[in-house]
Amino acid sequence: MADELWSGAVTPLTFSLLADVMAEHMAHRRLAAAGFAGEASEPVFRLHRGHVYVNASLVARVMRELPAPFVTDGLLSLLPAEMRPGLAASARSTVSPAVLATVLSLTARERGWMPWSRAAAFRTESARLREELGRPFDAGSLDDRDLAARIRFLRERLGGFLDVVSWGVIYAYVFFHLASHLLERWAGDSSGMASLLSGTEGIHTFEIHDELRAAAEIARRDPGVREAIVDEPARSTAARVFAGELGEAGARIRGVVDRHGHRLAGRDLACPTWRERPEAVVELVRSLVVAPSHDPAAHRAASAAATARLLDRVGRGLGGSARRAAFSACLGWCREYYALRENMRYEADRFLARLREAALESGRRLARDGTLASPDDVFFLQAHELLDALGASPRPDLRALAAARRVEHERFRDEDPPEVLRGDGEPSPGPEVAASGRSLHGVGVSPGRSEARARVVLDAAALESVLDGEILVARATDPSWTSTLSLAGAIVLEMGGLLSHGAIVARELGIPAVVDVAGATRLIRTGDLVSVDGATGDVSVRPD
Repeated sequence: MADELWSGAVTPLTFSLLADVMAEHMAHRRLAAAGFAGEASEPVFRLHRGHVYVNASLVARVMRELPAPFVTDGLLSLLPAEMRPGLAASARSTVSPAVLATVLSLTARERGWMPWSRAAAFRTESARLREELGRPFDAGSLDDRDLAARIRFLRERLGGFLDVVSWGVIYAYVFFHLASHLLERWAGDSSGMASLLSGTEGIHTFEIHDELRAAAEIARRDPGVREAIVDEPARSTAARVFAGELGEAGARIRGVVDRHGHRLAGRDLACPTWRERPEAVVELVRSLVVAPSHDPAAHRAASAAATARLLDRVGRGLGGSARRAAFSACLGWCREYYALRENMRYEADRFLARLREAALESGRRLARDGTLASPDDVFFLQAHELLDALGASPRPDLRALAAARRVEHERFRDEDPPEVLRGDGEPSPGPEVAASGRSLHGVGVSPGRSEARARVVLDAAALESVLDGEILVARATDPSWTSTLSLAGAIVLEMGGLLSHGAIVARELGIPAVVDVAGATRLIRTGDLVSVDGATGDVSVRPD
């Protein structure tokens, strides 16, 4: 599954608006520039029963063309297990004619593809996006033709953004896995990457978390404000905040919504933004008032000390100075693109927020004209159906089509999709997952151990029930969940990898985490006693 880019069931409008542009600008153009003409024409994504899958065969063929030092065990873990054997051995020598030909092809066809230029290009592009898409636009002032043109423009502009960030995403994986490999080889401790990357500066998700922590600290000191945030309904508190009440804490909350209101509650156009639902921000502050999160300064100080110890181990012995210099350079690139990988999502939310505004305005018009039964049925149309309907006179009746797809989407959302699809037919049933109450296993992405009661979270609405120290169990996480995740004693996720959002957050917060745990939300129930080992990936469950 393509859970690094999509999370959970995806609505038809979201997939049809985004999948082709993502495939073209993140894969096809890069492959063509590298001289892989055949691979550049192959499909990248597939939607199956509401979930998005990536073409692993295409990824494997590209890996065979990489220089051998880059094909690490961590990079191979992105592929299904049956595709990994022999792949590292078939990778190219660093100085092979094929690798040199690829480098020459990229240099000739795609200027600025090297790692030292991509991070700077991303920062420039992000500043441009803040100017272009930083604020909501008045979709209601556009006529139908201009509204359709706005949707097309946003798709085209997203393609330009992906042209800039695509190499950065590739480098995030390459340098993370290469640094992990070198750390294990030269210091005997690949798990130390959690310490080396903790405190990486410039990650917007953690900057927002720090802003929310500051608002919570202020609220905690004022009994009246604390009572309003903790005891009143979040919607009522949000209304008071935007009426100018609740003093400095209220001003801090307004500031978060003003600066980051484009952040969505999920990875789909059907999810509301913080600007639409500011009570979501109030709920995050409430969780931090009730159960203060860890002290980031203390955690980062401990991380800095651990980093110094690891670099000392890398530099011991004959040739140590050269190893340390090489590893430090690799680590620098790793940190640079680690931040870019996470910030890409933050900037991508600007496109999703603006597309959502256009889609909702379209839905209101189509519902008013009887094309749809309700405005939010628009998310169950394909992009071409929406654009055609906006330009049609008279408009078609799409109510039955949207209603049927909504029902289908609700069913898919509650299913456990197969991890891998093979061929074009229906997938055969995978192996049975271990019976509840014994042991599960996944990929350890943040070391440490924790034992506590489980809290199963199936959607953002359930986050407010998470208690301090509980083991949070979910299908996947979203950047908008970060401040609630900081309360967890550990995190167990069905989806994700070493660079998924949940993994990045867990490492930064010093929380044990295991991802890729098949069936976790079915096999673990709220209240079960759960033990998590974030280094080995072991999860033990004792029913309540």
